[in-house]
Amino acid sequence: MQPSVHHGEHRRQVSSKVARDITGSTEVWTIPAINVLLMRESLLAEGVSEMELLRGTGISPKHIKNNDSLLTFDQVVAFTANAARLTRKPGLGLRIGHAESPADWGVLGYAMLSCANIGEVVNAILRFHRTAGSIVDVLFSTHEDLAILDLVPVRPLRDALPCVMEEHMAATHSAFEMLAGAQVPMVRINLSYARPDHHRQYQALFRCPVYFGEPHSQLVFKANFLEYPVARSNKFSAKLARQLCSEQLARQTSESDLVQQVRYLILLQGSDFPDIESVSERLNITSRTLRNRLGRQGTSFQALLDDTRSQLAISYLQSSQMHVDEIANLLGFSDRSNFRRAFKKWTGQLPRDFR
Repeated sequence: MQPSVHHGEHRRQVSSKVARDITGSTEVWTIPAINVLLMRESLLAEGVSEMELLRGTGISPKHIKNNDSLLTFDQVVAFTANAARLTRKPGLGLRIGHAESPADWGVLGYAMLSCANIGEVVNAILRFHRTAGSIVDVLFSTHEDLAILDLVPVRPLRDALPCVMEEHMAATHSAFEMLAGAQVPMVRINLSYARPDHHRQYQALFRCPVYFGEPHSQLVFKANFLEYPVARSNKFSAKLARQLCSEQLARQTSESDLVQQVRYLILLQGSDFPDIESVSERLNITSRTLRNRLGRQGTSFQALLDDTRSQLAISYLQSSQMHVDEIANLLGFSDRSNFRRAFKKWTGQLPRDFR
């Protein structure tokens, strides 16, 4: 077996966003529902119920009406794990990714179509991949005559890992070939998980050796492919495309460490939800400072509290047989009517209709 391509002192780093260790503190961004909608469409066509797909994800049908809907990292991971488990056809990520065109990449697809060559396309992906529903970071480098794209999870993906890597790699490979009008001169695919039963689908799709159980997940191809021109490139739209991508990134506010800490402290006390004063005390800051810092993140304590209660309510309704009165009590509501009004505000549905 050939060795995995590693980052090293003899490897020239062209462009990258340095990812932090996935076991440590890391930045997580809100994610457009692009890939979730594609998986949803595929699974519904198989006859899988939407309720089963959404179970335990904290997502309501109202959350994913269009590609512009923004989801949290955990919601996308939970949905992807559900989809991979429920599909009756192995290789869900490969199928979804291979069927995608640049148009399915949202505003990033528009930017890629305005690039002069594949090298510029890679730079656009490095800069704006988050706008296309990515839940991994992307690193790029060259080594001798090879170009290497590394896909690095910013948090553990657990059961969703194979499906996520399948989709991201297949979609990138497919986009390259559509844009260049030529086959990618692939050298190898490295994947950081065990070989699945449908492993032959990988080799049929990528037309190169595929290695599982590697230290990194990488798409490796001949570096001269970077010089291939983009067919029907529209360079006049490049500036507008970059502007649209930048505007989309601004919408996808990062979920900072502070926001994660507040969410954790809200959940920590179970049904006895804390107020902002007690959370501030746990964080060793004043409530005013907490309000200001959350405000700079584009959120508030009340919004985080409501979002947490909303996700818990959805989970209870989907995965338990608890009475609505019991759920209302667990979520800190004084009576059923207050809970019904809040749930209608959160999801657009009454609890009995949602269940």
